[in-house]
Amino acid sequence: MQPVVYIVEGDPVQLALLTAQLERFRRFSTQGFTSAAEALEALEIEPPDAIVCDLLMPEMDGAEFTRRVRSTYRGIPVIIATSRTEVGDAERCLAAGATDFVTKPIDAPGLVTRIVRSLEETPARDLLPSDDGDSDPNLIVGSHPLVEEVREFVRGVAAVPHVSVLLLGESGTGKSLVGRAIHDAGYGLRSRFAEVNCAALPAPVLDAELFGFEKGAFPDARQTQKGLLEVADGGTLFLDDVARMPAEIQGKFLGFLEGRSFRRLGSTREISSSLRVVAASDVDLEAEVAEGRFRRDLYNRLNVASHVLPPLREVRTDIPDLVRLFVARAAAYFGKPVPELDPEDLERLQEYHWPGNARELRNLIERSMIFSREPVLRVSGFVGSVGAPANGMLSIPRGLTLEEVERLYIEATLRETGGNVQAAAARLGVSRKVLWQRRKRHGLMEERS
Repeated sequence: MQPVVYIVEGDPVQLALLTAQLERFRRFSTQGFTSAAEALEALEIEPPDAIVCDLLMPEMDGAEFTRRVRSTYRGIPVIIATSRTEVGDAERCLAAGATDFVTKPIDAPGLVTRIVRSLEETPARDLLPSDDGDSDPNLIVGSHPLVEEVREFVRGVAAVPHVSVLLLGESGTGKSLVGRAIHDAGYGLRSRFAEVNCAALPAPVLDAELFGFEKGAFPDARQTQKGLLEVADGGTLFLDDVARMPAEIQGKFLGFLEGRSFRRLGSTREISSSLRVVAASDVDLEAEVAEGRFRRDLYNRLNVASHVLPPLREVRTDIPDLVRLFVARAAAYFGKPVPELDPEDLERLQEYHWPGNARELRNLIERSMIFSREPVLRVSGFVGSVGAPANGMLSIPRGLTLEEVERLYIEATLRETGGNVQAAAARLGVSRKVLWQRRKRHGLMEERS
């Protein structure tokens, strides 16, 4: 199934033209709207994977439309397009939550690249309707004392503007969620939460993402672009997998933390930015410093306030509450009624060691909701079904469709390769593009933290 992109354009002729241009590339399917209100109504029935919206529309402009989308769906990429170039338009749209901002006449290949990139960076779970449970420290699920310590940490650092925060812990323990909770508790909806994965981008691209660049700074720099340090001014920048930040970027980012100013690539003008940096790592940063792979001075700058998030096996008593939460969200997402839970099944879940932590539990719930056809959801039968195969063998439950088996096998291969997409594609005998399409179809696109 191809990704679906909404095109919201008040001019029917322009809508038809842009839709035809984008459809030619066959990277996604489109659905057009000449009314922002109609697009919002359709959004409630079947959310798209991305949205391209005109800035100037009669009933509501693109910034207001984006704000309304963000009030319910946090993760859908929204790209604003406009023929007007007034000062402040881009800032206003980005402040409303827009993912990107392009000017008309639209370069169709460039827009396709932006859409595809935004789709690759969007975690599948962020397409779920947002609620306060993802951000309010008082509603972080769990009553275990270790979870209460996390809440207290969030409240404490949120009360101190701009203090740098370092979140440590195993993969899947919810570092991104806690980072957003710190942002929301301190800044709320008044400012931008920007996130970048330091391991996912090569050094030149990460440099451009963080610091921005001027038009003409390099051959493909056709227009000036703000970096995340500028976009998130007054808000929060979340650095995922900070231990894997390239060495050449570490020194440059340290300079920003010390002076709170930076220069776009190709510019001599200093730009000031006042934001909170929240960094996350699932490896021992002190060991990385000792091995010379991470700068000690940068580590000290980031480690102003730090907390190690507990793995799920240390808060087993909270597993039933997490299961109920994930079941309710998955039911809403898949359009299914909320099933009953077997008490004995919940007890068995508490006995499992959960190497993938809360993310593994969430994926397990989503997988069981897809495959279950009974009024009572029995989850424990899926535990370990896509874990690391023993002796090269993978256990597949009987009664699954070929689509379901393919999903299990792709997920198992990704786990075997530690999430390395290139290695997984090679092992499966397909290209990275084909694997991306299959992951998208099966809901296997997700973040690392």
